[in-house]
Amino acid sequence: MSARLVLLLVACAAASPAAAQSRPPAASAGERPLRRIEFDVGGGLTSGGRLGGGDANLRANAPARQAFRLFAAESEFAPAPAVHARTAFAFSRRFTVEGGAELSRPEIRTAITADAEGAAPVTSVERVDQYVFDASVLMMLDALRIGTRLVPFVAAGGGYVRQLHEGRTVIEHGQLYQAGGGVKYWLLARPGGFMRSAGLRGDVRLQLVRGGIALADGPRPHVAVSGSLFVGF
Repeated sequence: MSARLVLLLVACAAASPAAAQSRPPAASAGERPLRRIEFDVGGGLTSGGRLGGGDANLRANAPARQAFRLFAAESEFAPAPAVHARTAFAFSRRFTVEGGAELSRPEIRTAITADAEGAAPVTSVERVDQYVFDASVLMMLDALRIGTRLVPFVAAGGGYVRQLHEGRTVIEHGQLYQAGGGVKYWLLARPGGFMRSAGLRGDVRLQLVRGGIALADGPRPHVAVSGSLFVGF
């Protein structure tokens, strides 16, 4: 064997380990790909909730001070569909922070009963434009995933509520606190290209709203259910 051939074989053997070390490690089998930026659009349904009520009273024409009830009123939010858009940033495969906006148009239904003159009960309806701006932290539960595509998560956060009465003559403000969870299902996951991932997402959250349109003090509970499509870059 010539000296040149020996030198060539030695050089190839030395180059192979160096090339292997410079190559980035491959993801383990079944590992969910990390996409830093995600966009999410979808819609869902928010449950109704009690707003409170009371009596409309006059002072009775009597020597003793007492109230004379004209009628009783009880108000509630009706269930309403909602649409939303979110942007998320993943710090790791487990933790993600996201912010978004939601629009809905629930009805406020006020039942008027016990009329002093015996009139039949009636229900007054007013539609409200409601905007919610919120932020949440998501924790992916990879230990509970099903296969390589379906991963559950839990989430918690808060936000700001803006409500416009019908006719947009009065604006109300409030705060929202929420916690819940859901699942994400990946339809697409690839290492390159403009859109590197896409999938479906479902959420269920308990929301507590304080302030805004209300006839009673304290937070008001709602349940929000939504589904959406997400894409990652």
